[in-house]
Amino acid sequence: MHFLKRTPAAPALAVLGLLMTATAAPADAAAADAAAPASAARAAPPAVSCAWPAVVRPGRLNFAFPETNATYWMMPYRLAAGDRLTAQGTYPAARFTSLTTYDAKGAPVDSLADRQMTPDPGSRNPFAQEQAGTDTARHRYTVTVKPGVTAGSGGNTLAAGAGGADSGTGFLVLRIYVPDNEADPTGGVPLPALSVRHRNGDTSSVKTCPGAGSAKGAAGPLAQFLRQRVQEDRAAGGFEGCGNSTAKAPGFALPKKASGYFPNPYNKYLCTPVAHEAGRIVVIRGKAPTFPHTSDGQSVLTRTQVRYWSLCQNQWRLPYPATSCAGDFQTAVDKDGRYTIVVSTPQDRPAGATTANRVTWIPWGPTDVTGILLFRTMLPADGFHQAVQDVGKNQNPATVMGDYYPDISYCAKDRFAEGGAAACATSAQAGRSG
Repeated sequence: MHFLKRTPAAPALAVLGLLMTATAAPADAAAADAAAPASAARAAPPAVSCAWPAVVRPGRLNFAFPETNATYWMMPYRLAAGDRLTAQGTYPAARFTSLTTYDAKGAPVDSLADRQMTPDPGSRNPFAQEQAGTDTARHRYTVTVKPGVTAGSGGNTLAAGAGGADSGTGFLVLRIYVPDNEADPTGGVPLPALSVRHRNGDTSSVKTCPGAGSAKGAAGPLAQFLRQRVQEDRAAGGFEGCGNSTAKAPGFALPKKASGYFPNPYNKYLCTPVAHEAGRIVVIRGKAPTFPHTSDGQSVLTRTQVRYWSLCQNQWRLPYPATSCAGDFQTAVDKDGRYTIVVSTPQDRPAGATTANRVTWIPWGPTDVTGILLFRTMLPADGFHQAVQDVGKNQNPATVMGDYYPDISYCAKDRFAEGGAAACATSAQAGRSG
């Protein structure tokens, strides 16, 4: 990836540029390998004309394992020694927000979760302070992206490059999960205002892209570039599957490798491939971690086991789009706090797979491609040790997570219709339920 070098007299946006590539996403992984060899050259970027030019969400820029209950805004940057990129924002009315810097390959550099962002003088942080009130004018924060500092420096500062490099090239990504108003992905506040302070002391503001904050925000000029970024990583082995799980014998495991996909540092994932067969469904069962019901007015400061968890059905083909998700607040549980999730095509949905029966159904999506189920947990509480975050590299997640492990099995549609989830349980699942 090549960036335009900026001189002090050049326009501010000259340091904030990327070039989109025009390669479309191939239909399957084999085509991707052929279309994007590891040695593929990267085009030089054009200038970005506004802030937050790429909006990642299913239905817009659906790439790299997104979440249907979250929206990500992306801003490319190149900062020379002495430059600063500043984001002045308002804490959203939402379950979670964060600002994260990534390198040019999509690997995390530094991050601040909502509760770590110190509010501006006269403001309060509703993610960290009780009785913060509802006046958004008093919910302000300022975060600065700087070269020459190391990750975790604090003081509302994000490192622009890995290892404290004197200059930084990468992306700033804003995430918002589960806004209180589902129709407003920004959580009822404007997107953070961006400005660049140059080493000569000049400051230039960057106007927000038109429509970037709307539910139908434009995918932006980076869309094709980012898809190509995923293709190049695929050729280099960026996503290699889920432990020893196969579509014939699914089982949730840690991903073998998932570099280059702008992962959320506050989530950790289990995944498994699944394959469609007519008349067959997927059944996932487990104990649900407790979470703050923010969409019902509960504070994120409520003592719970995790901030968020979900199960998503993605497609194992570039650019790894999401088909559907069941977020924690969308998932039915029984009297013991256990969930049953059914994944199937609409025509194979069993009659009993309804919320009234404490069963959550999500659609399979395209049946001509292997699916990837992703189970994620976010920000587990210090005293909760059965989240995905507690699973070590060589550990069995089922052993670590116990009842909270998402057991999975294939089941005939008719068998589920006749006997419910219990009729589909494996011996291990039956033991957990008992």
